[in-house]
Amino acid sequence: MSPAPVLGLFPAEPDPVAGCPTCRDLARQREAARAAGDGSRVSDCNVLIRAHPHGPRPGGRRG
Repeated sequence: MSPAPVLGLFPAEPDPVAGCPTCRDLARQREAARAAGDGSRVSDCNVLIRAHPHGPRPGGRRG
């Protein structure tokens, strides 16, 4: 039998880009989902914030 896979830690939550209404809305949705205990929606919002098109971000992150 093969050994169990080693999983890494979750990536840090992305920061919304200042002044972007889409990022601001997604961050609000993420906090509402967190308050409601909806971890799946929190994760979805993180994915959408990361994928939202902006140029390079400080620290080399894109999203």
